[in-house]
Amino acid sequence: MYLDNVTGSIQVGKSADMIVLDRNPLSIPPTDIRNTKVLCTILEGKTVYEIV
Repeated sequence: MYLDNVTGSIQVGKSADMIVLDRNPLSIPPTDIRNTKVLCTILEGKTVYEIV
């Protein structure tokens, strides 16, 4: 999509879209991934969802 100048890495000036999970999905059995919870969602550098 040719958006390398605004996305794709964590750098000053780039869009920061990410989620924070309650566990590492790469270190748990695949059958447990469905139980993973999103703790925080960050869109364009602003927190738009957060479990308090």
